[in-house]
Amino acid sequence: MISALVALAMPGLDARADYNAGVEAYVAGDYAAAIAEWQPLALEGDPASQHGLGLIYEGGRGLARDYRLAAEWYQAAADQNCAPAQFNLGRLYRLGAGVEPDMHKAIELWRLAAQQDMPQAQVFLGLAYQSGDGVEVDLSRAVVLFQRAAKLGDPMGQYALGLAYETGTGIEPDLESARFYYERAAESGVEQAIRRLTSLSFPPTPEDPPAPPTEGEVLEPVATQVNEEPTAADASVEAESSASSQPGPVYIQIAAYVDDELAEREWGQMMDRHHKLLGGLPHRITTVQRDDGNSVYRLQAGPLPASDEAQAICILLKQNDTDCFLVRD
Repeated sequence: MISALVALAMPGLDARADYNAGVEAYVAGDYAAAIAEWQPLALEGDPASQHGLGLIYEGGRGLARDYRLAAEWYQAAADQNCAPAQFNLGRLYRLGAGVEPDMHKAIELWRLAAQQDMPQAQVFLGLAYQSGDGVEVDLSRAVVLFQRAAKLGDPMGQYALGLAYETGTGIEPDLESARFYYERAAESGVEQAIRRLTSLSFPPTPEDPPAPPTEGEVLEPVATQVNEEPTAADASVEAESSASSQPGPVYIQIAAYVDDELAEREWGQMMDRHHKLLGGLPHRITTVQRDDGNSVYRLQAGPLPASDEAQAICILLKQNDTDCFLVRD
């Protein structure tokens, strides 16, 4: 389960048995059984089951991926103060997946979830205050939110707080505190924290301090750049950065061609070969002008609102002999 698709909220006692059976089926990968358990409860108004169906539709698990329906189920649960649904619906508003992009709405939803001590929402909200995305910059408030998430044991909150201490962003710099929180995050396997611990052993010069955290760095690491492999139908194309620190939807680049019709036909063949992975995903063909004046047509699946899910799909495609990498606009 990807990091953004957080732990499911518990329903009322009367529906708990059926709901928990759906959770067990979901975790086991039996999405049809999870849908069978959750759908009747969701239609009766159970917010946890509504949130569960939102996860099903957002991830395309057992049903065709449908961000619009995911947003509708998240909204139904969010209206009943279900914190995970508020957080996930905020992500969709942040990215414009299934809804019109609206960062102010995302902030409102994350604030509601953060007030219920949901650490993922606290970290996202803190990053927004740190960057001024949808709100006025407030570095001190960002640190308070990171502290709350870290206190709840959230490894990304610990990492973000460690980086704030290291860089003096919104708080007095304190390398010992930075090391403490990096160590806590590293214990949970956060690779960025492990790298920062190594860096603390070789401090950066004043001319080259570490950058403050970003949403992409803290929560959604993207695969490193990969060169496009030339094929009979593909001209040699420059490698493209995954731009992991940039916000916005993520696309899976599959191949590049010198003919747009060929790229479109290839999508149909990809759907035949990898229907379980790509089924329900839209696609696009972007045009890039090369230095020689010729056009290259890049076949990309997406958008997906979460880069870790896009990365998981790309890994599976590679295991099935189809190269790919992640890009952002």
